[in-house]
Amino acid sequence: MIKIRIFKKDDLRLGFKIEGHALSRSEIEKSGNAYDLICNSVSVLSQGALIGMEEVLKLDIKYEINDGFLHINLSNLKIEDLEKCQVLLLTFEKSIESLIESLKLTFGSKKDSEYIRLLKKEVQ
Repeated sequence: MIKIRIFKKDDLRLGFKIEGHALSRSEIEKSGNAYDLICNSVSVLSQGALIGMEEVLKLDIKYEINDGFLHINLSNLKIEDLEKCQVLLLTFEKSIESLIESLKLTFGSKKDSEYIRLLKKEVQ
């Protein structure tokens, strides 16, 4: 399962952490590549946000990336730079919510949580 945690303080998003895969490699081999599209979608959306912050906004972003893992931490940014990132972060969040809604429509309202879960965490 993919777990996505959005870190926020009041109305500001401070980053996110993504861990896991929708299915294991053996499950993908049994079920076909359709479920792998969930991982690909999350990957494209999350890396698009990161690319926007680094290459378009030209900000020095703290992040860690690995197979099935991406953690973006914006706590080091000045408030004006953090505010610039909000459109990208909110777009990422809304896009993940839309992906989850699509999964609910396709597989049923209880099945989506087997593959992906979105959590919003208030931080200090």
